[in-house]
Amino acid sequence: MRLLSAALLLASLPAESALITFTDRTAFESATSGRTTITFDGIAPTNSVQSFPNPDGLTTERVTFRTSGTGPVGSGVVSVYDGLAAAQVPTLNAGSGSILAWESPGQPGSVFLDVLLPTGKTAFATDLWAQQPFVTAATAIVNSGESTENFLIRTADRPTPSFFGVTSDANTLLLVRFSIPAGQAGLILDNVTIGTAGGSTNPVPEPGTVILLAAGFGIITIHRTRRYN
Repeated sequence: MRLLSAALLLASLPAESALITFTDRTAFESATSGRTTITFDGIAPTNSVQSFPNPDGLTTERVTFRTSGTGPVGSGVVSVYDGLAAAQVPTLNAGSGSILAWESPGQPGSVFLDVLLPTGKTAFATDLWAQQPFVTAATAIVNSGESTENFLIRTADRPTPSFFGVTSDANTLLLVRFSIPAGQAGLILDNVTIGTAGGSTNPVPEPGTVILLAAGFGIITIHRTRRYN
């Protein structure tokens, strides 16, 4: 019975949370549910741009976009460009309609574009482009409330977007923080998606939990066999 108790105790312990990343939107959507996608349409006037300085930044669909960090000239601001306005600027013309842009003031590793998520969301994704040069590498720092992990994103040449998606199997995603290397002008985000990891209301048990439960039932069978022999 002691072995049975130990097995059931281990099976009842929560599995350690893990972050899973995606580079393909189709795969991300297959692994999530309850999604809301922000396209930034209708935020800036037609053929115009609207900036959202700190500390408030831009909040839409309960998601907040703002900058952080310190530098000689600040951390920059987030701006939304209408599709017509973005198409007129070579570094911003991603062919994606309305976009959110961050022009970095050029202090790599000390200034950031922050995306703050609402409570209860365990999935985040975005299409992403670098402003100039187009092909580079950005970093996403993801805080899940339990841990913080860094991920490298390789940006592609226009008009192809890079895709970055991440899910947490247990903890709310609190913050996704983007940074760029020296010499990069900034980042562009579009089709920012939030949701919930997994699509089932009755999640499949972790493999380790299944094994432990099987071991527990096996011990019960052995105990009963010995009892009646």
